[in-house]
Amino acid sequence: MKVAQVLKDISRIMEVALKMDKVKLWLIGIIVILLLAVAWLAASPVQPLAQTQTVTTTATITKTEASLSTSISTTSTTSVSTSTVSTTVKAGTVTVTTTATTTIRTSGASWEVYFSPKGGAAKHVISWLDKSNSSVCAAIYSFTSDDISAAFIRMKQRGVNITISMDNEQLNVQGGEYLTLKNASIPVRVDRRSGLLHDKYIVIDGKVVITGSYNWSANAEDTNRENLIILQDPALTSLYLQNCQDIWRASTP
Repeated sequence: MKVAQVLKDISRIMEVALKMDKVKLWLIGIIVILLLAVAWLAASPVQPLAQTQTVTTTATITKTEASLSTSISTTSTTSVSTSTVSTTVKAGTVTVTTTATTTIRTSGASWEVYFSPKGGAAKHVISWLDKSNSSVCAAIYSFTSDDISAAFIRMKQRGVNITISMDNEQLNVQGGEYLTLKNASIPVRVDRRSGLLHDKYIVIDGKVVITGSYNWSANAEDTNRENLIILQDPALTSLYLQNCQDIWRASTP
């Protein structure tokens, strides 16, 4: 609609309005306002509406294997074998269950990882203790496993040199193995210094280290969420052995 035409129409309407009563005059006024609004819109440039783009992203959750990363300063080939990890998604909750072991091997070294509960950690500790030939140095916080205690006694009977350091607060706990080991003439010392002896490791024949969060107890094996790492690495083993000997020297019978 042209602006000039609108104004001309308004002029005609005003002439007619002068001859009408007040009610009709009000109606004519409203019409005039509407026509003026139309005229203003006609004179103004119309901006195009912005386009709206909808992007839908679909996420896919798939079952994968455990991912591992390690930094190894060697030029040899490194092989990695991993356990299967089952992933279940229910109402926004992701549950991951690991049931086997992860092993990493490189030239001159290897690492094994086991998880509790019911991941078979105890049998691997016992297996390595039964394979020991010359020496075992251990530092342990909670020791209530009869089976692991029996493995130490078998080592003693084979003539393996044994040193075990234990935490002072764990000596008289129910089911503790301290007196069992002492009665079997196995050298056991107690760390009575301030702070806990919270280590959980064994150095076997100066070549193998068994460590992790795993205490030697039924709770660690059957109930708690724990990890057990078996290291065969000369550099790391020497560090653990030095620490174990330092704890032994600082402890008392």
